[in-house]
Amino acid sequence: MSAKSLTAVARTATGKNNNNRLRVEGFIPAVVYSHGKAEAIQIQEKEFLALFKGHISESVIFDLKIAGEEDLMAYVKDFQRHPVTSKILHLDLFKVTRGEQIKTHVPIELVGIPVGIKMGGIQKLGDREVMIQCLPRNLPEKITIDITKMVPGDTIHVGDIPHGDEYEILTTANNVVISIDKPKAVVDDAESAEKGAEPGKE
Repeated sequence: MSAKSLTAVARTATGKNNNNRLRVEGFIPAVVYSHGKAEAIQIQEKEFLALFKGHISESVIFDLKIAGEEDLMAYVKDFQRHPVTSKILHLDLFKVTRGEQIKTHVPIELVGIPVGIKMGGIQKLGDREVMIQCLPRNLPEKITIDITKMVPGDTIHVGDIPHGDEYEILTTANNVVISIDKPKAVVDDAESAEKGAEPGKE
């Protein structure tokens, strides 16, 4: 299913001191979760960064080759970064089982420049990812939305995202993905016109 792969080694020594030692040696402490079970492993930092190219995503399934164990498929469910250096401190991985549905976040990619921007509209961004449920083989790495035809006053909600039966979007349908607000001058003119039309006003 996946051409991407990572190698890992099981670790028996855990705790803060051991994890810090691993990081100094160029490894990332990690845990693989599967049906209530958890296995502590270590992954080479350089190999992990090369696979994700600086952008860690839950929507990437990869082959995980743990030394001395049967290969499995997994994805990154969560990770921790150092607050100052942004260095990856820890990974939570989830094992993928063929035929079993998974729930995970998938990034939204907006393509194009809205024509409404050229008309003076103001672009506002909302959700940058959605939670979906699907079989592993149907997991998209990203969801692409063409926004070139959006004009002032247009809004795309999560419920407007086109998709087939390959996956189900679990994020609230009313959540905004992107909107193009009308230019402020237009809004001000409309408000002035409304005030001028109020009963009893001359």
